[in-house]
Amino acid sequence: MITGEVTNVQKGIIEVLSDTGDYFRCLLRGKLLRKERTEKNVVTVGDKVVFGTLQRERGVITEVFPRKKCLVRRGAGKRGRHLDQVIAANVDQVFIVVAVKDPPYRKSLIERYITAARGTDLDVMIVFNKADLGIEKEAADDIQNYRELGYQVFLTSTLTGQGLEEVKESLKYKSSVLAGSSGVGKSSLVNAICRSNVKTAEVSDSTHKGKHTTTSYQVNLLQDGGKLIDVPEMREFAISGTEGLDEVFEDIAELFAKCRFRDCTHTVEPGCAVREAVTNGILDERRLRNYSKMKKESCGS
Repeated sequence: MITGEVTNVQKGIIEVLSDTGDYFRCLLRGKLLRKERTEKNVVTVGDKVVFGTLQRERGVITEVFPRKKCLVRRGAGKRGRHLDQVIAANVDQVFIVVAVKDPPYRKSLIERYITAARGTDLDVMIVFNKADLGIEKEAADDIQNYRELGYQVFLTSTLTGQGLEEVKESLKYKSSVLAGSSGVGKSSLVNAICRSNVKTAEVSDSTHKGKHTTTSYQVNLLQDGGKLIDVPEMREFAISGTEGLDEVFEDIAELFAKCRFRDCTHTVEPGCAVREAVTNGILDERRLRNYSKMKKESCGS
């Protein structure tokens, strides 16, 4: 029996890097295979596993070690039963990648990623890619706001090389997840950082949305130490818990404390400090809508 780490999961084939530095293509059998039929992500990238070897660098995974910090999102199960999907296991930080434009970024999606990451105590980095296209005022204001909230923000361009060295430095000796929507340049960033040749995608001229290219979960080992986990692009990201909400929406949490009712839903109750702040232009109504939607879905509604 050998121990190793899962580096790729695609269509039932699990790639494992053994502790001796050899790669094996593994399958699940027995209790793990039966478990996979009712649960999501019995094995995912970043998992530490035990496996037995077969011929020609093939193996069978027999045990998965307990996971530490994970990036998790909420998925839909059969008959409306929701199952958490572990995006990556045993990681330290999440890099949320957006494009300054083409396709335009969505602040609501950034808030969702941050909530999921902070809910499991993962550090958050935000990458505004395609900086060569120019930073408009709204993007500049958002970047400043995220920095004031304490998040490290990078401005990058794979065409000019801007910001790439800073990103590489922050990746050293850590296990990192690269997450974002299609078309934002994730694959190009992986190519530039890892000197690999990952397939890249164009942006649709008609919708300004990206075309999906990353179809599997892939771990990239970095020359200076550390691991970069590239995950398939996700246009939607439902959160599985409320643990990170108060941190991401600290302004709403502070206003909530001033509401007349402790169980205020910020919809129809009198004396709602949150709705009053929206009316007075103190709070962005978009943030309240996203907060309310995330809280509702995370509570299983």
